[in-house]
Amino acid sequence: MKITFERYHPLVTFFYYLGSLSLLLFMLHPVFLCFGFLVILAINYLHDRLKGMKSWLFLMLSIVVIIVLMNPIFNERGRHVLFVIWEHRITLEALVYGGMNALSIISVIAIFISYNYIMTPNKLLFLFSKFLPQFAILLMLTLRFIPLMRRRLEEIILIQKSKGMSVNQGKWRTRARTGMLYVQALLVYSLEEAIQTADSMKARGYGKGRRSTYEFFHFRRKDTVALIILFTMFVGLAAGRHNGYGVLTIYPVMEAWQLSTVDVSLLILYGLFLSFPLLVEAGEMFKWRLLN
Repeated sequence: MKITFERYHPLVTFFYYLGSLSLLLFMLHPVFLCFGFLVILAINYLHDRLKGMKSWLFLMLSIVVIIVLMNPIFNERGRHVLFVIWEHRITLEALVYGGMNALSIISVIAIFISYNYIMTPNKLLFLFSKFLPQFAILLMLTLRFIPLMRRRLEEIILIQKSKGMSVNQGKWRTRARTGMLYVQALLVYSLEEAIQTADSMKARGYGKGRRSTYEFFHFRRKDTVALIILFTMFVGLAAGRHNGYGVLTIYPVMEAWQLSTVDVSLLILYGLFLSFPLLVEAGEMFKWRLLN
């Protein structure tokens, strides 16, 4: 399925994801985080019907459980004591703070899943290769490192299972030894491919002289309008966050969750910024129905 947002200039899409990542990390308020996660969920549903997120579901749920449970264990700060376990206080502030951090992290993971769908390596190289070739290749390799390693590990597991080796069978020592063999094979596989990639790039003269691009992206009028709109909204949100809005103070005393008039205005702006791909798609569908 072709997404309208994909047809925008790479500078526009990259700025959107960079701004979304910043907002998800710094606008730490439960209402903002919940609303942002739902919007990103809708964006991923638009992309591939949540197929990409399903493969990360176990990791995301694990992060939520670990952070929400571990933060109250190691942090007793807070005035609202929910209950006491073995003389250890479990406070509402610790649970809320852990929940906000967990929601922020899984939202970041979800936005990166969408990023990998829209920002192809060719787009990333187009943006940075002419000015920062080493940064471009490093950024591209970093962003694709985790999904690539996961796919390689799945291949290794399938191959080893065909030989009768599995981490799901036998005693724990045997399973641990098999797991270490998996990791060893994964590292060797990755290093060999890294050497081949480096040799190939060196042979093709990457980073030496002006680089031509296979796919050229033209900066059109709609890209200019989109970039101005996104930049204006981001500046407004950054100014509001700098003045202390759009964030819930937990320590030393947790503030009330009620949103002020300025917070509501920022929430609307926050939703419009994150929903930009959805708004673009809705506008395109409306235009198509209008013309037909």
